[in-house]
Amino acid sequence: MDSQTLLVVGDGPVAEALVPMAELLGWRTTVVDTLDEATAAVTSAQAVVVTSHDSDVDAPALAAALAARPAYIGAMGSRNRQAQRREWLLAHGVTEADLEAVHGPAGLDIGANTPGEIALSILAELVAVLRGASPDGSLKDGSGPIHPDLPRAETFTPDG
Repeated sequence: MDSQTLLVVGDGPVAEALVPMAELLGWRTTVVDTLDEATAAVTSAQAVVVTSHDSDVDAPALAAALAARPAYIGAMGSRNRQAQRREWLLAHGVTEADLEAVHGPAGLDIGANTPGEIALSILAELVAVLRGASPDGSLKDGSGPIHPDLPRAETFTPDG
């Protein structure tokens, strides 16, 4: 994966863990936290991971990523958050077929709870998708809570 670019939309602990792990795998990373920055950077990215939980940024950034068609688009967040983004995207001209490209919740189901584990889960799915492997255990294909071992008040989000 020489010289490929990973665009991370949103900052915070998962993004902070994702960047050095991706760089270890040979990715150049760009982290942005505004919609303007995301739309400017998305066209040169081979992979996009949205860690933002900002409604004014995350769904519009996903729409821009879907238009740019990178090899991987991941979106962190609960199944409820994914449903909210999906509604916004459909209301803004994205088709059901286009939405199939979004890996959301992003990552493989490895029981990840910490920011580092979540980053590892996302990168594992990204590598599987890029290598053409069937990413069995994708959170996207599951149901129920993403962090079943944690009480809701203790689950991790970028805001806290």
